Parts: sequence; C-alpha cells; structure tokens
Amino acid sequence: MEVAIIGASGFLGTALQRKLRGTDVSVYTRAAPFLDADGRAAEGLASARTAYWLATQINPQIAEQQPERVVADREAFERFLDAIDPSSTVVMVSSGGTVYDTGSAPPYFEASPTLPLSAYGRAKLDLEALLAARRPAGTHVTLRVSNAYGPGQRAASGQGVIAYWLQAARNGEDLTVFGDPATSRDYVFVDDVARALALVHAADGPLPAVVNVGSGRATSLADLAETVLDVVGHPDLRVLVTERRSFDVPHTWLGIGLAAEVLGWRPTTELRTGIAAAWAALR
Repeated sequence: MEVAIIGASGFLGTALQRKLRGTDVSVYTRAAPFLDADGRAAEGLASARTAYWLATQINPQIAEQQPERVVADREAFERFLDAIDPSSTVVMVSSGGTVYDTGSAPPYFEASPTLPLSAYGRAKLDLEALLAARRPAGTHVTLRVSNAYGPGQRAASGQGVIAYWLQAARNGEDLTVFGDPATSRDYVFVDDVARALALVHAADGPLPAVVNVGSGRATSLADLAETVLDVVGHPDLRVLVTERRSFDVPHTWLGIGLAAEVLGWRPTTELRTGIAAAWAALR
C-alpha cells in the first residue's frame, strides 16, 4: 500500500481519506487495529510508504482529568513506531494551539520556543520528541495543527468550540464562552488540514520535522460567536460568559509561511464559509 492511516474513522482521518481518493490506502480503526493478535504489523501498514498517526483518545480536558489516558495514548504510539518499516515516512498531527510558549507574543512559528501550560500540550510535545528520537531525520513530519473545525466534527466537552456551539444552536441553547471573550484562536477548516496532510505524501524529497498548519490569523471568541450566530440565524440565542478553564491560554495563532514554502499549501476556506458548511452538515 502507498498509505496507511491510523485513526481513519476520526474527524481528520475521514477527511484525509477523501483527499487521497485514487491512492492505495490501508485504514485502521479501533475495530480494525494496525496490529494483529500476535502484535505484528498489519500487511498494509508494513508496506506503507507514508503512515499517518491520527489516532488519539485525549483532548485538553481529558488530559487534565485522566492522566492514565495520556499514558495509554503514548503507549499506543510507541507500539505503532515499533511496527512500521524504517523506510516509511511517518506523519503525526500535533497541537499548534497548545505546545508553544505563550509567554511570548503570537504568531508562533516552528522555531518559536515551546512551553506547554496544559497536560494536553505536554502530551503532544512528548509524542513529538518520541517520534524525533525513534525515527531518522527526513523520515518523519509533525504537523502542528491549530484549531481544526468543519463537517463531521463531534461536539466534545473540552475541545471543538465551533462544533459545540453549532450543536447548542441546533438544540436552541445559548452559546457558552469560557473566560474572556477577547481570547483568540486560529481556526482552520478540516478540508484545508486534510489537503496539507495529503501534500506530505505527495512531496518530492524529505520535509522539515515540524510544519505549522493553521489559518495564520487570530479570531476572538466574541467575533467567532458573532459569526456562528449570523450563520445559524437564531436571534433568540445569547452568548453566556463563564469562568475560564485551567488549560485555556489567552491568545494563540500560527505563522504558516513554511507550509507554503515546502508543501505549496495555504488555507483556502474563509471562516464564515467553513462554519456555514459545518452548520449545513449538522442540520
């Protein structure tokens, strides 16, 4: 097989499969694991030229509250690294929104200092370090993705504010802002992320170890809520402000020039267009 996707049934995995139509792809999920009963790599994984690690069982809230799942996440990634062929290119998705040192002003570039404040950011940076230690230079790429959103994203407590708000709007519920409405994030549409992932497989030659993938711009929670309310067209909904969560950072967005340079990639979906697509899919 040309490509193996671990976590193929998830939000990003599903979108990546659409982008790789026409490519020989082997997909792995909880129901179809990448290791057989004897711990050997499945045939499609063993022969893959590019292997994507998109599987995870944690989000920011889970990482804070259930450290045993952070450990399990790392152990699963280790088993994956043990199983793949040394010549395969490994592509991992990390968190561009939580690994950088927010003591300095954004935007954050690949060479910006890292200093995660949350358990989730520390877990992602730990996987990055493990990948770099286990794989030769030129055979692995980490895409630090900002806040991905779009059709197919499940509303989950602790992550995915757009999906969470759209579900609330569908149910006629008010939108909840945790902390300061001026808090800003970098929101990138899922199809744009999937295109960046697919371009790694298509790249001619080795790539940098880390590449940022985001919109390259900051959007405050206040502006985001205004856009969501405009898209859903529900005049009776309110925006409720509650206490900040311990794992939230004030402002973060990414510099994405390197992705344009080495992958020929730039985001193409405007925020309102992407939110409208997610709303249409949810309805």
